Amino acid sequence: MSIVEKEFALSAEEQSSWEENGFIIRYDVFTEEENDVLRRIADEIAQGKRLFPSANINQNALVRDGKVEETGINAMHKIHHVSCYIPEFLERVRDPRLTDPIVDLLGPDLLGLNNLYIWKAPKIGLGFPWHQDKWYFNHQYKTEMTVGTWTAIDGADKDNGCLYVIPGSHKHGIYDHADLEGSQQSEFKLAQGVKDEDGVAVEVPPGGVVWFNNQILHKSTDNHSLRFRRANVAHYISAKAERIPKKNPKFIRPAMWIRGKIYPNRMDPVYRDVLPIPESS
Repeated sequence: MSIVEKEFALSAEEQSSWEENGFIIRYDVFTEEENDVLRRIADEIAQGKRLFPSANINQNALVRDGKVEETGINAMHKIHHVSCYIPEFLERVRDPRLTDPIVDLLGPDLLGLNNLYIWKAPKIGLGFPWHQDKWYFNHQYKTEMTVGTWTAIDGADKDNGCLYVIPGSHKHGIYDHADLEGSQQSEFKLAQGVKDEDGVAVEVPPGGVVWFNNQILHKSTDNHSLRFRRANVAHYISAKAERIPKKNPKFIRPAMWIRGKIYPNRMDPVYRDVLPIPESS
């Protein structure tokens, strides 16, 4: 077995924190200039200056439901599967500063799952409820663990709607998740039996990254500030994971090759390059 060289490998302290808490944080991972590349492209998509699949663009629910009047960037909630269509985002999710630690957790063969870019607009940006990403992934893949990364494009704090996690909750299995009412809330399920007081705020300056076990309970709060809280989120899975067959191939989420080997019999299709943007978008 060949040794994978990793400049940004987990330290022993980080490995211990991962096992105990289910997440780690590193600061100053990406520069302001590097984050500005993603910010500029995402804003061009929001302003209609760059083509992107319309089905992968979600407005803020308050705007979508006619409760507030905003346009352009202020009206945005998120774009998803960005790395499947935008080369700069694909380059980011393959960056060894993100993936080296994941190799220590999942092994050398990695695929990328959903890549989200999230706007949380001043005053109207909405949070999301307690949930586990693994609850969703369990319906799609057979695997013990998937790993998420959350990169702060803007600084994230309690005032503008930072993440909250429950340390150690990744050890307790997958909670039951129930439906929520409300337009944007319907995108999520609410983990049952979770106590708000168990949550810990994860405040991250621009360029910082949170790596989290996708089984950890987490949420975020509304943006009460006059500042944006933008973030780039990427989820990873071992290439050895097996995809659960879907009745309708149209709804199969694309998986992107990140590094190492691929196993076509377990996960199909797997893309290596960005996909063409549909003309209808």
